[in-house]
Amino acid sequence: MGTATSPSPRRQAAEFDEIAPVYDESRGGTARAAGFAEQLAPLLDPARPVLDIGVGTGIVAAELTARGHTVHGIDLSPGMLARAKARLGARVAVGDACRLPVRSGSVDQAVSTWLLHAGPDNRAVLAEVARVLRPGGRYLVVPAGGTRPADDIGLLVGELEDRLDPDGSRRDGPEWLAPIAAAHGLVYEGTASERPTSFQVSPRSMAESLTRGLFTGAWAVGGEAGRLVDETRSRLLALPDPDAPRVRRSADVVLVFRREP
Repeated sequence: MGTATSPSPRRQAAEFDEIAPVYDESRGGTARAAGFAEQLAPLLDPARPVLDIGVGTGIVAAELTARGHTVHGIDLSPGMLARAKARLGARVAVGDACRLPVRSGSVDQAVSTWLLHAGPDNRAVLAEVARVLRPGGRYLVVPAGGTRPADDIGLLVGELEDRLDPDGSRRDGPEWLAPIAAAHGLVYEGTASERPTSFQVSPRSMAESLTRGLFTGAWAVGGEAGRLVDETRSRLLALPDPDAPRVRRSADVVLVFRREP
């Protein structure tokens, strides 16, 4: 069976440009971004700047800024960065996480929220993080693959993720990232925080999110992969009471990596 493949950086940028206007609201909005910032802020030194790799619309970076941190952001998508610039001003730049436009050994602390599942080559990203971090510097990762919701929506979407990514190349949990990081001189120090979260989504809203590009950037969903997405949309709409929101529960975590001396 054919599966989805990673798109080129140019295509990734174009796809994220397209969904930039609805990205925040489709991922939990300001409330969820504030929750991520509450997890990250205690792990960061407010006296030192933070590099947000894959800053996106800047919604998490803005919440960190409100908590006293100076955040600089890099993202591949000009459309996403237009929104980040409105929040962060000139402290953002277009750049590829696999080729960071940053001087070697110049960064004390970096963060990424929901980046490493979204299409970039994780080996290249972690190699670049290791390059730009000073010895002892830390990289904090909020993975998208935290605890999966186990409701009827979550079961269908989780099955779709597994079918789109049978070899696990888009997984961003520690069991996948830690050995890659170690090969580049980054030590995985464990999970620093875990925050149970709940939110409400209806099957119809999730089906619409698939249509708008829930997996945009992570996979090129044409051919057989597109058929799998369409099949999941149909299965979501066939659930009982598809317009009734489900209370969905999961847990967001922060993974901590440190650059070896």
